Amino acid sequence: SGYASLFEAAFRYLNLFMGSTDARISRMNDPIGVPGSLVDELRRDPAVRRADGRLSVRSFIPDPERPGGNRHILAVGIDRPGDQRASRLTMESGSWFETSTGDVAVIDQAAADVMHVKVGDNFSLPYAGKKKDLQVVGIVHKPAVLAVHFPSIYVPLHTLQDLVGGDERISEVQIDLKGDADSRAFAQRWQQTLAGRKPQLQIHLTSDIRQQMDKDLQGIKILSYLGGGVSMLAATFIIFSALSMGVSERQRSLAMLRAVGAFRSQIGWLVVFEGLILATVGLVIGVLLGGAWVKILALWFHDIFTAGAVISWGGVLFGTVGTLLAALAASILPAWTATRVSPLEAMSPLSAPPGSGPPWRVALAGLFLIAIDPFLLFGPITQIVHALGVANAGAFTREWKFYLHFGIGLPGLFLGFFLLSPMFVWVTERVAGPVVAAVLGLRFAMLRQQLSSGVWRAAGTAAALMVGLAVLIVLQVTGHTLLHGWKLPDKFPDVFIGTSGLSPEDQARLAKTPGIKEIMPITIASPTLGGSPFAIGATMLLPDSTMFIGVDPDKAIRMMELDFREGNSTDAARHLKEGGWRIVTQEYHELTGKTVGDPIQLAGHPFKIAGVVWSPGIDVMVGMYDMGDQFQQRTVSSVFGSIEDGRKYFGADRAYVFAADLDQGVEREQLFKRVKKEVNDQGLQIGDVREIKAKIQAGLLRLLDLMSSVAFAAMAVASLGVTNTVMAGVRSRRWQFGILRSIGVTRSQLLRLVLAEAVLLGLIGCALGLAAGFEMSADANALTLVLTGYHPPLSVPWRAIGVGLAAVLFIAVGASVWPAANVSRTEPLSLLQAGRAST
Repeated sequence: SGYASLFEAAFRYLNLFMGSTDARISRMNDPIGVPGSLVDELRRDPAVRRADGRLSVRSFIPDPERPGGNRHILAVGIDRPGDQRASRLTMESGSWFETSTGDVAVIDQAAADVMHVKVGDNFSLPYAGKKKDLQVVGIVHKPAVLAVHFPSIYVPLHTLQDLVGGDERISEVQIDLKGDADSRAFAQRWQQTLAGRKPQLQIHLTSDIRQQMDKDLQGIKILSYLGGGVSMLAATFIIFSALSMGVSERQRSLAMLRAVGAFRSQIGWLVVFEGLILATVGLVIGVLLGGAWVKILALWFHDIFTAGAVISWGGVLFGTVGTLLAALAASILPAWTATRVSPLEAMSPLSAPPGSGPPWRVALAGLFLIAIDPFLLFGPITQIVHALGVANAGAFTREWKFYLHFGIGLPGLFLGFFLLSPMFVWVTERVAGPVVAAVLGLRFAMLRQQLSSGVWRAAGTAAALMVGLAVLIVLQVTGHTLLHGWKLPDKFPDVFIGTSGLSPEDQARLAKTPGIKEIMPITIASPTLGGSPFAIGATMLLPDSTMFIGVDPDKAIRMMELDFREGNSTDAARHLKEGGWRIVTQEYHELTGKTVGDPIQLAGHPFKIAGVVWSPGIDVMVGMYDMGDQFQQRTVSSVFGSIEDGRKYFGADRAYVFAADLDQGVEREQLFKRVKKEVNDQGLQIGDVREIKAKIQAGLLRLLDLMSSVAFAAMAVASLGVTNTVMAGVRSRRWQFGILRSIGVTRSQLLRLVLAEAVLLGLIGCALGLAAGFEMSADANALTLVLTGYHPPLSVPWRAIGVGLAAVLFIAVGASVWPAANVSRTEPLSLLQAGRAST
């Protein structure tokens, strides 16, 4: 349930930064050219999860800084409460309207500053000689770099339609597809449908980064299955340890039952039913505590669990069945042990001496079992399936690898490490035992006897410790690998500096401004109108007109994450510096079909395409701050070239915009004063993009913190079983401790003896946990490749793993403090009264 809540929160987080829209349908040359009836048609498509119509028109509001002047804004009509996409914007004050009619509006902070209005105030929205009086009910926040240039006003859809005077026409339809829908097939199908309509409409898919991150999030689902399966195995080891010690403690009772006529099968079923009863009681308590723990997590990390506590009923069923199966599996060996002892052997006052040789037979069996999962995931399974002639071998292999991993590979891995644990005990007591004994001032012979006398009891305790650490390692490594493997769209210049146009001399002074690490001038021109401020302004207001953007090729590729869909950055930079080449956007490529090397015409000048690019950074801003209408049509008609070509062909002699990376710790206001001093430009504006970058990075780090909290919770739950095992182990050896006290061992020595044993068990648990955790991490990464086709390199968070190692040692020692103190304070006679059968 914790991971179901995490997945829902991560999905909402993804929607926050990438937007929840998979496709848009619009008409390029008409801002209100889409019939509203198209929304209903799309909603009937079986691949569509949701479709919402929007109306976006450009209007103006009075600009108090320029008497008699106006400021262009974007008015967006949304069909609330159904259309919730804008709700991801941060609300500064007020709230969203929940109707598609009414004279109300939500505005961004830039529009509020220009109009000097607050929540509850009224303003007039003009359009084509008419106006509509609206009341401000909410103010949302957008980064200054966006809000300054694109002030926005959101109004109910039908209210804006009445003002515009159109019927039910809209600007675009925003579409969410179902999880299993093929977006490319959907787009091709609807492109054919829309091509036959007049006027012709266009469908545009959102960028591939959303689809890639959707695929990455499936890794969280894999982690939930992995964590659940590992928890059931932890329960198996805990129940095994409890039942094994229970059989050992009750040898006399079981022998008496055999002596008075009980069959071996009855003794065996007695142990099995005991395990099932314990599991049933644990189920009732566990389901209640699990639900409560998830709700506590949701309250504790409320800023991350944005979807609240989500109870996974499939997980509850999985846990219920898994716990019962774990109890059944854990009881088999103790039950078999109970049936194998004859009444005379069990009632013998002497116990058999422990073996001194290494337990190599069970170790070999363990090595075989831990090799099964790597063979399934890394072995030639696909080649074998192909050789057998299985139809659709790829899909068949993926499905079977998934089920075999969780059904055979993962249980085999943990059972294998459990069988290896006696060998770990044997090696550790000989390698680390003398060191631990010397540190605690004990004779090593006493400590070695403590572990060797109950090797399987020690193995069970260490295996339970192993499970907690292995869970932490695999979740941390797999989680960091998935998140660090995401193509984070945060490589973007720190600030954009807008000016009234700077000469080369002013640009040189600007570049030397203290605090600016690197700066890149950006020239903008209209191929038909030129590079004057009037031409640029006219181009911005005519979205279907081509915009030429001039940049330094090397700096642009270095400062901005341009994803080359066609061509590559090296060749593109070389061509742009040669002149006569252009880089176009992915949207331009999809619309025209032109690719690298194809000729294009700009204002009568022939050019060639050097590359087709897409910018993740721009895509994030579009989705995060609801800027789809502003950027969608603009990117289609934008081309990139060198600054020299802009000057040569289109008269772009002055740079009006500069992208800059700053030194660490430089504040926006501080930079503004420095730049103002250097160039003294009246139209100076600075938009700080670091706000967006910081939100992206901080959000992903918080997801990692949440993942850590769930992993540590799993380890803490496993520690409860360890505590029980240690306490039961001390109780079962009370007679042995009584003998030691009787021959002169002091209270302090007995206390240190139990603590030393716990330290050794902790070290064995750490060694087992590291081995199991890293093997599972490699297997989980391979499984991610099988299921998603995505194979990022392993990212190991050593700091978190170090904390996990320390936690295991602390749990092992902490679990033994109270039993050790209690047994050390007990009088020798009381310890001896426990009887020899306890050993």
